[in-house]
Amino acid sequence: MLADLATEAYPLARDWVLDLVETLRTNTRAAEALTTDKLAWKRNMVRTAILLAHPAKG
Repeated sequence: MLADLATEAYPLARDWVLDLVETLRTNTRAAEALTTDKLAWKRNMVRTAILLAHPAKG
């Protein structure tokens, strides 16, 4: 479940990671979507937040 992320950093490519916890924390709509039972809206908002996120060189 997205509300119980096991790790913060997910590798994307060599030396590049995405911090999903920070991504969802800073995206108000995605964070709000995690608290609803509307699965399609939740999935779309979280996916959008991930697509808009800025990976970091790790």
